[in-house]
Amino acid sequence: MSDFQKINACAKRPTDIWTNYLYYTFSLRFVYLIRNTRITPNMITLFSLFLVLVGSLFYATGTRSALGIGLVLAQASYVFDCADGQLARFRQQFSALGGWIDQLADRIKEFAVYFSLAYGYTRFHPGATGIWKWAMAALFALYLLEYLGQVDLKTRPENPAIEQRQRPRPESGTQDSLGTFHKMQRWRSLIPFRSFIIGEQYFTMLVFLAFGAVYTFYVFVAVLGLLMVLYRMGIDLYKYLRMRKSA
Repeated sequence: MSDFQKINACAKRPTDIWTNYLYYTFSLRFVYLIRNTRITPNMITLFSLFLVLVGSLFYATGTRSALGIGLVLAQASYVFDCADGQLARFRQQFSALGGWIDQLADRIKEFAVYFSLAYGYTRFHPGATGIWKWAMAALFALYLLEYLGQVDLKTRPENPAIEQRQRPRPESGTQDSLGTFHKMQRWRSLIPFRSFIIGEQYFTMLVFLAFGAVYTFYVFVAVLGLLMVLYRMGIDLYKYLRMRKSA
């Protein structure tokens, strides 16, 4: 297996269609180029954060040309955001500090982007103060989605006895069932905006801001994000209740 194939195998899959077929196209090749250098995953994470912060300065000016520059920098930032994890898995270079930096950087980037866009928009649309409400709603939805993505009710039983009963037991047909499940996951990953995870959020930014539709972007992210929060909370609760019932 070549180094590129190994790096490709280190990419998280299945993921959203935009990350898999757009952003990974660049991040995998970047990791391949730097695989034998002294560049570390943490360096890439911090560089990704730097790009967004610079891009946010352009967003804050509110001009059409600056909006385009900020958009390019933000999109490049997500490519590097994908690359840091791929490099870490390729080198088996993990650390608690790296995970902390990655999570902190992501939250800073979200706030910087959504605040600067709203600020830049109001500079040329002084009466459009309602955009701040949509910006707050969008950020609230994104933070909740990130939380729900990290907390799984199914993996936190109340006592070891329940955990023991939940462990999968080898049965006839198990491999076929798992194969069908993984196939369904792959097919589901081809559905646009299936759960509004980070790659879908960045692609949404690309589409709306490429046309200068800042206000519409906020409304779309807030509405879809909150709907996805309710959906994922409902699904998690349903799975949890089924687990409790079968325990």
